[in-house]
Amino acid sequence: MTAVEVPEPEPDWQEATIPPYGTGKNPALQWSVWEHCSPTFQMIGVLRLPVRPVARRLRLHVERSWDGLDALDVVLFRLRGYSFALSKHDGNPADVSYVWLTEPHGDADQAWDVLLEVVGIGAEAVAFRGDAP
Repeated sequence: MTAVEVPEPEPDWQEATIPPYGTGKNPALQWSVWEHCSPTFQMIGVLRLPVRPVARRLRLHVERSWDGLDALDVVLFRLRGYSFALSKHDGNPADVSYVWLTEPHGDADQAWDVLLEVVGIGAEAVAFRGDAP
């Protein structure tokens, strides 16, 4: 098989992940899997703790991703029929995690109850419930 060589990037091309997208000379615009999927998620509130302690409790692998705001920690998992995502942006000074349902569900309160019970934390760990503070 003949080797195919791909040329190096043009010197004036910015990184494809750098916002604001489409303003530089690089014709490629890259987005993350998180950026692609999260707009369909239903935010149900915020936890007063970062992603990693929850991930450690549930033995989840924390994924690194990014979006138009910042780099972030993300975990996606299922508990008792609910599909959750937790996300925490690196630049968020409040050190909180956003809680999402990856498959919208009519009973977000029941999803919260399941999450809190399985993680072993109380309602005091919830900064707010709903989609806005």
